[in-house]
Amino acid sequence: MHATTWANDPVNSPNHYTRSHPGMECIELTADTSFCLGNAIKYLWRYHSKGRPVEDLEKARWYLCRVIDYGEKIAWTRQQYDILTALVAHTVGVEARTWAKLKQGYPDSALALIDELIKRERDKQ
Repeated sequence: MHATTWANDPVNSPNHYTRSHPGMECIELTADTSFCLGNAIKYLWRYHSKGRPVEDLEKARWYLCRVIDYGEKIAWTRQQYDILTALVAHTVGVEARTWAKLKQGYPDSALALIDELIKRERDKQ
């Protein structure tokens, strides 16, 4: 298994997956999820870090809509639950509430909050 180093390594540990949530890596949360849920998480995770926040949030929304449309049930492992707990604790406002709704397994509520994040990011432009 790969040891996490937290140094910028564009292949094994890119900044856009480590900078916004220090001490955690996105793959630790997404590895055991469905493709669509994992991608929704990935884009939500990194929207602060790649310089295209609206685009990343819209992608998170697109994938989360697929989770909802396919009727996927969200169930977390203990490690994933702990990561989500940390994300809720280390983020604020709408973003924290979005992670909380995902943690609770409520993708519809998370989707409404992503819409709010998209609106806020668009208003900044």
